[in-house]
Parts: sequence; C-alpha cells; structure tokens
Amino acid sequence: MSHTSIPTKPLTIAALALCVVSLTGCSALSDTLHDEVTGHAETRADLTSAPEWMPSDATDITSVTGTGAEDASAAPKTIVFTSPAGVATDGCDTVPRKSAPVMTVPGAPDVYAADTVVRCGDWSLAATGHRWVAWTPNTGDGAS
Repeated sequence: MSHTSIPTKPLTIAALALCVVSLTGCSALSDTLHDEVTGHAETRADLTSAPEWMPSDATDITSVTGTGAEDASAAPKTIVFTSPAGVATDGCDTVPRKSAPVMTVPGAPDVYAADTVVRCGDWSLAATGHRWVAWTPNTGDGAS
C-alpha cells in the first residue's frame, strides 16, 4: 500500500508570500474563512451609506458584517468609530445593556463595561471616551 503525501511547506510559503505582497488579499481571505466582510473608511463622508445615528464628525470607521445569514438585512454587524461630538440621540433611548456585538472589531470599546447603551432602533451603541462601538442585533437591550 503506497501513501502519497502533498508537500505543505511550499504551499505555506507561497500563501505567506501572497499575503506579504497584498495585505488586502489576506484580509479578504481571512474574511472569507470567517464568514465576514470587513470595511474601513476614514470619514463618514467616505461611506456610500451611513446609519442615521452616525455623527457627521465620525472618523476611523471600521465595520464587520457577518455573511452567514440567509437574509442580508438580518446579518450581524459591528461598527467602530471615533467621534468627539458623539452620537445624536434624537429618536434614541438610553437603556440597560443586555446584548453585545456578535462581530468583533479590534480596538472596540469594551461593551461589557457598559451598564447602559444608547439604543437607536435595531442598533445599540456604547463609548469609551470618543471611541464608539455600535452593533446589531441588539436583542434584549432596553428590557427590564
């Protein structure tokens, strides 16, 4: 009985070389493997569409959206951004926090340190200083 093996070391080296050449490609590969899509914008003005609650001075905006949902509108999403002005709370309420983001964004504020969140419809938001994290779904936020 013969055993054929595929040499993995050359494949690993080739994959690493591709990552070094194109960090964006590695990000896309990582996104595909983790059923998520990551995006980044320098300012709110750079976004094709932004949630109504996002302040006009928002910068360094990173979003992660899950791709495993059958309906794209039901996909979990987390957005992290910086805003000295903060979130406009028109149409929003401050409520007890019961949920947390499903999608992880490096550098996001620790939502578990927040007792309350700003709930704007299907989104919950929390901040540490000028750095904000927003997520959906936010099941339970506002429930007693």
